[in-house]
Amino acid sequence: MRPEYQLEERTPTVAEFSELRKSVGWEFGDPDGYEKGLAGSLYAVCALLDGEVVGTARVVGDGSICFYVQDVIVRPEHQRLGIGRALMERVMDYIAVNASDGAVVGMMVAKDREAFYERFGFWARPNDEFGPGMMQFWGEPE
Repeated sequence: MRPEYQLEERTPTVAEFSELRKSVGWEFGDPDGYEKGLAGSLYAVCALLDGEVVGTARVVGDGSICFYVQDVIVRPEHQRLGIGRALMERVMDYIAVNASDGAVVGMMVAKDREAFYERFGFWARPNDEFGPGMMQFWGEPE
């Protein structure tokens, strides 16, 4: 029998967020920075199993013309069960309600995960019209 997951529209706590990041091998950052960053989310949703957060996704941006899908994380032992899809559906519903015509919705995708996000209308760069996306990590984690 498949476990019953619940979706809750809320921001994960710093502890929940840190544990999720750790579970997928992402580096740990500054807890104070996480607290401030999470508080600045436009939208967040968590997947829970028996009260424990096993996944999350959030949206940051200006709330009208620029949105960025951030921190789509599902604990490895709960992947491939439809949780990521359910989280992304909630994220895309939020954006559909709040985005102005012509708004830009961006994201950075983990290597080899592009096909998952293409289902939600995202496309990879570079292509014939757009150059590569760019990024940097600010400072060094302690």
